[in-house]
Amino acid sequence: MPFLIFLVYVALVYVYPGEVFPPLAPYRITYWIGISGLVFAAMWLAFKRSSPLATVQFWFLLVFTCIVVISRMLGERWFGAVIPAMNSFGPSLAMFMLCVAAVDSIPKMRATAICIGLLSVALAAQGIAAYHFGYKTNMFLFDPITKAEYSAAADTVGPDQAEEVSPESISDTRDQPDELEYSEAYLMKRIRGLGLLHDPNDLALGLVMALPLVWAGWRQRAIARNLLLVLVPSGLLLYGLYLTRSRGGALAFLVTICAAASRKIGRIPALLLFVVLMSGGVAANLATGRALSLSDESVSGRFDAWSEGLQMLKSQPLLGVGYGLFNDHHDLTAHNSLVLCFAETGLIGYFFWFGLIVITFIQLHGLKNLTGTDPIDAQLRHWASTLQLSLIGFMTAAMFLSRTFIPMLYLLIGMALALTLIARHAERPVWLPSFPRLGSFVLAAEVASIVLIYIVVRLRLI
Repeated sequence: MPFLIFLVYVALVYVYPGEVFPPLAPYRITYWIGISGLVFAAMWLAFKRSSPLATVQFWFLLVFTCIVVISRMLGERWFGAVIPAMNSFGPSLAMFMLCVAAVDSIPKMRATAICIGLLSVALAAQGIAAYHFGYKTNMFLFDPITKAEYSAAADTVGPDQAEEVSPESISDTRDQPDELEYSEAYLMKRIRGLGLLHDPNDLALGLVMALPLVWAGWRQRAIARNLLLVLVPSGLLLYGLYLTRSRGGALAFLVTICAAASRKIGRIPALLLFVVLMSGGVAANLATGRALSLSDESVSGRFDAWSEGLQMLKSQPLLGVGYGLFNDHHDLTAHNSLVLCFAETGLIGYFFWFGLIVITFIQLHGLKNLTGTDPIDAQLRHWASTLQLSLIGFMTAAMFLSRTFIPMLYLLIGMALALTLIARHAERPVWLPSFPRLGSFVLAAEVASIVLIYIVVRLRLI
């Protein structure tokens, strides 16, 4: 039962029922199934006294959730802020809890990967059909606007509000992309998905995340199977990624490919491959048709947002300016998941959120290096490598998007924790440093990431 609810919830996050059948929109089906799933999973974990309660990730996420709520309450100076905070972050918490409660075997892990792969391929295929054949363009295509259209709309709202002009303000059938200011992104047709992937950049992130899950289906000497179940779906995902015209998505794909290649050719050759591809402009220009330039308005706006995020951290270092309140202090979103986290939840919240990522990578790395020869060892190594690649792709894309709190991230972390619990149930070692060492490592990584962002911002200003 938990697994069925979990799969339904994953599907509904990718495709909101109200988008396909508008009369259902007022009923918020995805939201209520998520809340019901959260309650169900919490009760299941509590009464079963399940091993997830003894994991570091579970308690890190629980503490982070509390910080999210407290930061919002302090930011708004209103105790009632707990309700909007949980309404917003609850779906992500539900995704994590449902995943950990439901995915308790390798076959269920495989079924989850198939579900995500099928949903991603379906969205990519519909986007491709919209781009080339006009299929439901209002749903799957972000229509470009011309510079003249933008200028005309900006003139009507006045110079002080020109930066708020978007396709949505010009036509009700057009939605606003991730960049709010006018940029070359507005000149291109870009495909998009449904649900959480309605923005072209989010669709790119989802497609990159799904690619390793599709590659996990590869089998040696199974030519027909690999062609039908791996190569064709991968081709659709890659072409869909190209049509999103997302530079962050292209870079994330490049990093994922090089990370996968490093396991075959070694880290140094893979790093050289990355440098060669980047210097050739494959990720930024050839792959998307959009040149990567520091003078681009979209890129410049991102650096400005990062700088403002650092200022917010400086003004409220412990708990930040409040969950969901970044835009109360700056007109653009952070355009970086790390910046958004430490700006809104401070050093304390950032410690627990970043700790979730670090711990997940540590445990996946340990499982990937299991030395046993039993079938379960091979399966654990296989899925640890797969999830690690998906998380690498997600986090690379998230460096250019404000996606700290979305359910897809917590789906990946939940799958990684579920794999860890499967390994423990099979009596396989899952290495993790002692808590003092782990805390010191997470703290050092937290500080290093903030310093790195600060250096990047300062170099931009020189």
